Amino acid sequence: MRLITLPLIFTGFIAAQFSASAQSVMDDPLVVAAYAKTATPTGVQYSDKIFAESSKQWFVGDLEIANIIYASAPLKESSYSWKGRREGFMGNYAKAIEIFTEGMELFPDSYALYRYRGYHLVRNYQFEEGIADLRHAEQLIEDVDVEPIQDGIPGKSNFSPSTFKRNIYFYLAQSSMATGDYNTVIEYMDKSVEANELRDEDDFLVATSFFKYMAMRKLGRHEEAIEMVKAIPNGLDIIDNHSYYEAIMFLKGRYSRERFEGRADSLGIYAMAMVDQFDSLLEEDQEDAIEKANSAKELFTQVTSNNHKGYWLAEVELLSSE
Repeated sequence: MRLITLPLIFTGFIAAQFSASAQSVMDDPLVVAAYAKTATPTGVQYSDKIFAESSKQWFVGDLEIANIIYASAPLKESSYSWKGRREGFMGNYAKAIEIFTEGMELFPDSYALYRYRGYHLVRNYQFEEGIADLRHAEQLIEDVDVEPIQDGIPGKSNFSPSTFKRNIYFYLAQSSMATGDYNTVIEYMDKSVEANELRDEDDFLVATSFFKYMAMRKLGRHEEAIEMVKAIPNGLDIIDNHSYYEAIMFLKGRYSRERFEGRADSLGIYAMAMVDQFDSLLEEDQEDAIEKANSAKELFTQVTSNNHKGYWLAEVELLSSE
């Protein structure tokens, strides 16, 4: 009887421990603040993410698998990474933040969980907290040799490996757009390129150059930014970052405004808005400057209104123009 009872007691103890941990996580100020978000800073109401039916089935199935792994292996760090990220893919940012925070109760030195939570905090408009997480992830991974991982959702190429170091630097750089720390954007985009050990150099070139361009122009380094993107070759071997490539082709003048606006996705619309905004600041004719500024505002408003939880890059610009 004792051999049967002890495992049951142990199982009950573990269940009680995880129940208590989950409750403490729900009381965490970061998690409470995440769930309190129901609209973007400019007032766009959060809504459910819309998928094509074929994509939705894949995402739902992937989340179901993550739930099974999470329930069956609660002592594995990867269970929290897997489930939290799948919640994020579904657009459930607060839930993702909750799961990562729960994992941190068990794995307080996990650079992976800090990297993932930081990313989702930024997309939930908890900018300072997200950047703090990414900074902590950077400290935790500083002297760690990391192997490439399968990161994110494979695109059309079914190729999606990355490294934590590269991604921590990249998202720390990107997220610094939210706080106006443009020197960090440039510095850490360069660090992410230096840390890249994979074969997707062209994909990474267009992604990092896109944000360096924006940061440089924010700092008034307009000619330098323009020359940088003009130097990027046209015929790159792009694996998955086609949105960034298209945007770079527009920024360097290879695509006309008319050609680009008919095919631009959210990133592309943001790029057009930023160009209008920069041009408005350099325009000497007051009427033309006002027209360009209004065009930028309309595009920022359009792109954030058409996304289920807004578009954080556009939200930042709308807030700074108030």
